[in-house]
Amino acid sequence: MRIRITLSPHHYPAAVPLNHFPLAAFIYETVASVAPELASYLHDEGLSPGGQEDKRFKFFVFSLPELPPYYFQGEQRWFEQGVMRWQISSPLPEFIEALVTGLGAQDRVRIGSTEFTVAGIEIMPAPRFTERMRFIALSPLTVATTTQAADGRRIKHYLRANEEEFGPLVVANLLEKYRALFGREPDHSCLSFSFDQDYIQRAGGGRAKKSHG
Repeated sequence: MRIRITLSPHHYPAAVPLNHFPLAAFIYETVASVAPELASYLHDEGLSPGGQEDKRFKFFVFSLPELPPYYFQGEQRWFEQGVMRWQISSPLPEFIEALVTGLGAQDRVRIGSTEFTVAGIEIMPAPRFTERMRFIALSPLTVATTTQAADGRRIKHYLRANEEEFGPLVVANLLEKYRALFGREPDHSCLSFSFDQDYIQRAGGGRAKKSHG
């Protein structure tokens, strides 16, 4: 299930944290207000693929907040007018249902230093999946590998989009999440992932661009 919420600030300028932890904490707290055991289980334990206790998945994701024109100051994005829109998704219906109920039960909510009124909650239709699809990420997509140094330290390396391992590791992660969620292998595991090179070229060939909303 996927929802889009609209949050109206109680005052301007309003701010949204750049750090994702306050956003995730807000989601957990809202779910916990209705279903504390579910929120605690996903936060503290999560679901794991069979036999891989070192991997735990929380099974919810959220987009970057959609804001009107904004500016950066400190560790926050500030805006002088308009509303914040935000998408949250989970394959666990009970998680989204608890989130919606928790949002509806509160007159005011707080994210970081800003108080909001929940101005709207929209349940979005599920995508229609086909054999070949093109997706747009609404938040950063990161992939990392871990190696062990000679002194025993574990070193994490975040891959760039042009590294060959990126696509196969995304596929491996998706398959692990499928096993954790359904407890079995997928019926068809012929899955591949690659970046849209035409889009990358149109966007500047991978060169970073500055954006101010």
